[in-house]
Amino acid sequence: MRERYEKELRKLNSLIISMGKMIEIAIESSMIALMGRDVDAAREVAKNDEAINEMEREIESLCLKLLLQQQPVAADLRHITAALKMITDMERIGDHAVDIADLVLKVPDCKYGKMNELTEMSEEIIKMLHQAVQSYIEKDYNKAKNVIVQDDVIDELYRTIKKDLVQKIRETSEGETILDYLLIAKYIERIGDHAVNIAEWVIYALIGERQ
Repeated sequence: MRERYEKELRKLNSLIISMGKMIEIAIESSMIALMGRDVDAAREVAKNDEAINEMEREIESLCLKLLLQQQPVAADLRHITAALKMITDMERIGDHAVDIADLVLKVPDCKYGKMNELTEMSEEIIKMLHQAVQSYIEKDYNKAKNVIVQDDVIDELYRTIKKDLVQKIRETSEGETILDYLLIAKYIERIGDHAVNIAEWVIYALIGERQ
């Protein structure tokens, strides 16, 4: 019985890894769409979001099966509970990637700078997400803590972008377009918050409390 249970837990880990890769690709695609004015890439993000949603449903089903059909010990129970919480944040990350892609379809090419900072934010967030998922798979407390610490970098980049764009709103007549770019930056910052949530659930799985 335990052997079968361990097999199901390995399947859970594999699905979490797959969903992690899917949301990383979604973020990368949304930023490619933004930086390259690639309408096709933006539309692809929206189409692929359903696959992320389907993966969430599959993982949720497996977690409930493990909870109902097995009798997990405390550590396994926390591991499964954390997975259920994590995939909610992961699904929302996919939604934010779609939000960015939707804005790309309506905003003109940005003439206001700070695109390098947006790119840096997205690259750092992808690293955070990858590390958060790996910390879950590897049961690595330090990796999870590093994700939480790294969020300070994202927050600082967001404040820099926000300050610059708010100033430009005062100086130009194209405030609505600039606000759209500020909203894109906010979506990226929110993805960072979800990555932190994932890391906090990993810590819960490991020590039984959130940081």
